[in-house]
Amino acid sequence: MGAWVILFMGLGLGYSMLTPIFENSDETLHYPYIKHLADGNGLPLAIPGQPWNQEATQPPLYYAIVAASTFWIDTDNLPEHLQFNPHWLFTEVRSLINDNQNRVLHGPMDAFPFRRAALAIHMGRWWSLLFGAITVACSFIIYRQMFPQSLALANTATALTALTPQFIRVSATVSNDSLSAALAALTVLVALNFTQPQRQALAHGRRVAIKFNAGHALLLGLLAGLALLTKLSSLTTFLLVAFILFWRLLFLGELHRRPWHKLFGWLLLAGAMLLLLNGWYLWRNYQLYGEWLATETHLNLAGRGTLSIPQIWQLRAEIQRAYWATFGWGQIRPPEWTFVLLRWFVSIGLLGLLLGIIAKLVQGHKNRPLPLNLAQINLEHIILLLFWAALNLALYVRWVMEVGSVSHTRLIFPAITAISLLLALGWHTLVPPRFAGWFGGGVATGLLALNIYSLGWLIGPAFTPTNQQISEPTSQRVDVTFLDSLTLTGGSITVAANDQNDRPTATTGDTVLLNAGWQVRQPPAKNYSVSALLLAPDGSVLAHRETYPGLGLRPTRYLQPGQQFTDSYPLTVAAAITEPLVARAVIGLFDFDSADRAGLPALDAGGSPVTPVVGWVKLIPQPWPGYQPQIPANINFGDSIRLIGYDLTGATEISNSLTLYWQSAAPVTEDYTLFIHLLDAGGSVIAQADGPPTGSVYPTGWWRPGETIADRHALPAAAGVAAVRLGLYSPATGQRLPVLASSLPAQDNSVIIELR
Repeated sequence: MGAWVILFMGLGLGYSMLTPIFENSDETLHYPYIKHLADGNGLPLAIPGQPWNQEATQPPLYYAIVAASTFWIDTDNLPEHLQFNPHWLFTEVRSLINDNQNRVLHGPMDAFPFRRAALAIHMGRWWSLLFGAITVACSFIIYRQMFPQSLALANTATALTALTPQFIRVSATVSNDSLSAALAALTVLVALNFTQPQRQALAHGRRVAIKFNAGHALLLGLLAGLALLTKLSSLTTFLLVAFILFWRLLFLGELHRRPWHKLFGWLLLAGAMLLLLNGWYLWRNYQLYGEWLATETHLNLAGRGTLSIPQIWQLRAEIQRAYWATFGWGQIRPPEWTFVLLRWFVSIGLLGLLLGIIAKLVQGHKNRPLPLNLAQINLEHIILLLFWAALNLALYVRWVMEVGSVSHTRLIFPAITAISLLLALGWHTLVPPRFAGWFGGGVATGLLALNIYSLGWLIGPAFTPTNQQISEPTSQRVDVTFLDSLTLTGGSITVAANDQNDRPTATTGDTVLLNAGWQVRQPPAKNYSVSALLLAPDGSVLAHRETYPGLGLRPTRYLQPGQQFTDSYPLTVAAAITEPLVARAVIGLFDFDSADRAGLPALDAGGSPVTPVVGWVKLIPQPWPGYQPQIPANINFGDSIRLIGYDLTGATEISNSLTLYWQSAAPVTEDYTLFIHLLDAGGSVIAQADGPPTGSVYPTGWWRPGETIADRHALPAAAGVAAVRLGLYSPATGQRLPVLASSLPAQDNSVIIELR
């Protein structure tokens, strides 16, 4: 047992230390309750606008324990810890592990060695961890008492209790859930001990009196009362006590020795003790909120939702995820294949349990000898375990029907002792006895590996800002400064795919990473936000993202002079891309709390305002449009660009709309300029216009072989226009791209399109 407790405590300390304060679900509400008590203000009121919000309806035992051990600490700097991150993404699973996972902002006040409010909060976590260790210890003892013939079974079940990542995480959180689970396990253990028959008498088939008395009833009432004083849902603990008393006496045939009135008398004694501990609190609820348990008040403050039983069943996979390993506020989680394996593990375990019960009933009825792995099936204990698990599962289902979210699996953990043993029994029914120890070791190893991965590759990185260097091929030097405080030194773009010219390429739905290098001249007096945008050539926004630097982990007021770091801002291209274009990536800085959230001026080295462009990205449609020119053509410009046809619409004497269809035949390394001359009947130039194909929306240097590009032009109105002459040239040298072959009249490396 000691080894399991030590392993649990070690992992729990890892979760406690690597998870910054207030980055576990509802810690931001639980600790203000504790501080209110520690400051001598009594129990908080469940009214809107208070930092504890709905948690003020919770019974006070856990909060009082932590408050009594931390009242001497100066925690008046709590508001500094409760600076909420306005760019937090709630429970959304991120494409980057460290993308605004932090609910609150973190700075020097969080650093180890802990001081002031940080110390008090960690002490609250350590209390929870101690209560979790009590759950593990009680579970192991229960397993050994129920199935003394199988140490391997006890070890497998204890591994499932002590190494379930979510249970460890909950036990390393400022929350009353860990104490609730500990008191449930301890109460069941004591109840089983008080109703334990003499093994020797049972071995000889004799009925023996269970040495249960009024003192035992009072102690069980005390434990059940403490559980209820911890969490109102722990009323199930008293129901477990009643069930154990009824079932133990009924199963062992002791009711002829213990009259029913005596049994009910014991339950009345236990219930009286429970009410003695909790009556004042229930009466307080009734006086303040008009209800004994204050559940309606809790729901009204927390926010309601609705889920039907069929909807909950549809979400059963998410329920299992939340039971095993979802961290933070539920959004930090292992890869999906991990949950698939765990679902198979649970399914096979439940199947084994069902088969074991059926085999026990059938073979036991025929008085045939049972294999060793079936002999350990004890129906008395299985019925108790099933009742224990079903009680908490029913409570969980009832609760999520009211709140509309299945993430509250911590309500199941008061029954984790029973659930773990039922799963272990199912598996040990299927596993040959000679491999039972190896199987338990495999379960422990697998869960230990999941915990190590969760700590080192999920939780730790989630709250650690990256510090990579910009080294992408598209990186460019940038030197613009905001507020004379933060200098944007460089930028680049990272995408999942590049084209043949090594240009970053994306489409609708893709994620584009804007990488930005920063240098701190002096920390600003407040926290400023970064805006990362993809802008179309016409200035419209194609993708937009706002965040604090460090993806929420580098609040600007806590930066240090001379500090340098690189951020990567993920942007999802939500705009529908119907034709190819090249977008600008722009980084800005703004005040989130300002009325208009206008961008702050970005000044270059000379002090002039500039647009801080950190790169360009090619956005393409999927699928590529299937253009069909009205008038086919075949013109070869320098073996790299072809004109495959055109459309011509409009009245010749007034205006024309000319659409050219280009096709890239080979990689193009230069952004060519298109010239268009309007000619009269004698071939003289009436008007002309020069500019990039597509008007710089999609420059030729970004074209990829095989692409077809529609290039639309509105020709100016001019009398006497008879033809259009066009060609391509290099803006750097003025050299025209040679026409190597043409189905249209060509001269001087240009082609002529007749309008009449």
